[in-house]
Amino acid sequence: MSSAIGLFCENCGAKTVESRFRLKCASCGGALEVRYDLDRMKKKLAARPFEGRSGSILSQWMEVLPITDPDLIPKVSLGENETPLIRSSRLGNQLGVENLYFKMEFMGPTLSLKDRGTALCALKALELGYDTLCIASSGNNAASVAAYATKAGLRAVVFIQKDVSPEKVLKIIAYGAKVVRVNGDMSLAGKVCSEMRDNHNWFQCGGSNPYRFASKRTVAYGIIHQLGGIVPDAVVIPVGGATGMASAYAGFLEMRDMGMINSLPRMIGVQLEACDPITRAFDEGSEQIRPVAIKHSISDALKNNSPFQGVQALRAARETNGMFVSVSDEEFISAIQLLSTKEGLFVEPAGAVSVAGISKLLNQGRISNIKTAVCMLTGHGLNSPQAAVNPESIPDTVEPEVSAVEAYLNI
Repeated sequence: MSSAIGLFCENCGAKTVESRFRLKCASCGGALEVRYDLDRMKKKLAARPFEGRSGSILSQWMEVLPITDPDLIPKVSLGENETPLIRSSRLGNQLGVENLYFKMEFMGPTLSLKDRGTALCALKALELGYDTLCIASSGNNAASVAAYATKAGLRAVVFIQKDVSPEKVLKIIAYGAKVVRVNGDMSLAGKVCSEMRDNHNWFQCGGSNPYRFASKRTVAYGIIHQLGGIVPDAVVIPVGGATGMASAYAGFLEMRDMGMINSLPRMIGVQLEACDPITRAFDEGSEQIRPVAIKHSISDALKNNSPFQGVQALRAARETNGMFVSVSDEEFISAIQLLSTKEGLFVEPAGAVSVAGISKLLNQGRISNIKTAVCMLTGHGLNSPQAAVNPESIPDTVEPEVSAVEAYLNI
């Protein structure tokens, strides 16, 4: 039996019967959330030790997920295991963080963090009898939905903004999705996606989908398990729509309330200077998140001017003595290069902003006493390789002779 007790409205508390699933409360239009019986969840977690948990994250963390039919897991799984947590070899020493860890969320089947949430969405779509998955995305989420729809035998229709890296678009097409490239930004792509969802009864996997949020909570459980029960001083997360930060915080809160941990990590959100409405609200001490003028950036992700979970992410930062910070293109490009050359990790711009953010905060003296920190690396560099390496860097050919190679290498 699942530990979930149902779908409830975040505003009025009304319960929605799962068989009548919708993204908004029928009573007040508020967002829905999955709620849990924490006593039941605690007993279930205690009955199955963390050691030996393997397979899909849907199986690894079944106790904390709203899964009705576990037999569907093999029908949707693409091998989305709990992502590795690795300790820094060099950057930690350079930054003065004794235990700096990288949570390798880019090691999902489609090379981004999105697979953690999409896997459960695909399963719930099958449970509830949908035939089409849809999403509005800057690229990575669209690729994830396309792949999982194919695995589950569902149709995928994805809406992308005008400016998306060709590598991401080609990947989406390769998975067999119908791609709608909207002549506009993410807000316009999201608007038309929602209208099509309502008109055609599609299962929307992004934004306010409560199952996406539910599945993304598991990253917090993974971090605590991988650190042997130790709570890091800080968790640093790239923030666009803010679901990643809000859901991770929810996971940490659950573990504290169940007595699994005694404290909470400082939640630190990192945005692009090109689009940073949450950072500005944090700096202004505001509870309201207002759209900003979006500037040019070589990053095609994290440009969300109406972050659905923005208020929750603000709360996560403030309630844990955390913060928000914005980074420039130059700062995240430097982080990409440092991760590649110092740690052997190749990430895209959206995946590097966590390292750029903690570097900036430490260098400016805005945070201190950070002994153990976890930086989320959320997207593989192959999603946007041009951001890290100039194509003109490809070397000229060398004659296949030892003397020629020695001369080229100056040895």
